[in-house]
Amino acid sequence: MISVNSPITIEGRSCILMRDVLGGAASDKYTSQEQGNLKVWYEEQSLRDTRDAHPKTPIYGFWQTLIASRLIDTSIPLQYIFTSESKDFGYYLYSHDNQLHTGSLFQNELQRLPGVAIQEGITIADGKEITVSMEDLKLPVTPLLTHKERVAAAVTLKKKAQQQGMLAVAMVGGLALLADTGLAHHHKSHMKDFNRVSTELHIAEQALVSVNRQKLENWPLQSKALASLYQVSNAFSDSSISGEINLLPTKSIAIEVNDSRDNRAKLAILADMGIESKRLSANTTIIQWVNDASH
Repeated sequence: MISVNSPITIEGRSCILMRDVLGGAASDKYTSQEQGNLKVWYEEQSLRDTRDAHPKTPIYGFWQTLIASRLIDTSIPLQYIFTSESKDFGYYLYSHDNQLHTGSLFQNELQRLPGVAIQEGITIADGKEITVSMEDLKLPVTPLLTHKERVAAAVTLKKKAQQQGMLAVAMVGGLALLADTGLAHHHKSHMKDFNRVSTELHIAEQALVSVNRQKLENWPLQSKALASLYQVSNAFSDSSISGEINLLPTKSIAIEVNDSRDNRAKLAILADMGIESKRLSANTTIIQWVNDASH
């Protein structure tokens, strides 16, 4: 089962797939990166946070990896894929008039569909499930990078091409000099050192591949945190909601709801689910809970 925000192994390499989107940026916090003939969009801050949590693990986009693995077909109106064994959570891709839109799938409900899909009454029953095994996945050539990193990589590539050109010229001149001065013996000695270093580098690379084949044994369970978040957003879909969400275990969540209407009935339902609330003013309520600590 392909999962997001947790270390997995693809093509023998440990990596992490983080949430990205197709079809355009949701806000100015997003940046884009080319993948094939499409663009994937992702939040740079989310990329930095994921790196901080897993500093030695390369990070790729969820849709970026599916594109690289040739597992999506943009001619199909609706495709979806589950990312949990219980099939209560996943992501979908909606295609209409060459426009792409991605979103979340929760308990067989398509979240935040675009207006045209809502008008057509699109449901999961109209879609095609993307079935994938880990053996089907291929890693993109380049992991996700920040805007500054992409600019720096382009500059480095340009410099490398220039250096290779200069090196080629230098090598031609050097070989000519060797032929003219009879330094073939020194050249042979240098090639022997080069071959030795190349062999050592190959051994080190094989050792790295072996280390990267290690798999994570304990997988974090986020079903309860996701269910709580869904219940709150569903209950107050017409209200003004603000706050930061952290799905890590034992993290305290506090969401501020601003609404002039009487929401006591909704709050009572949430209380039965273990989600607490505290009224700050006539129009402001704080909804709180603590994520499950189990792994």
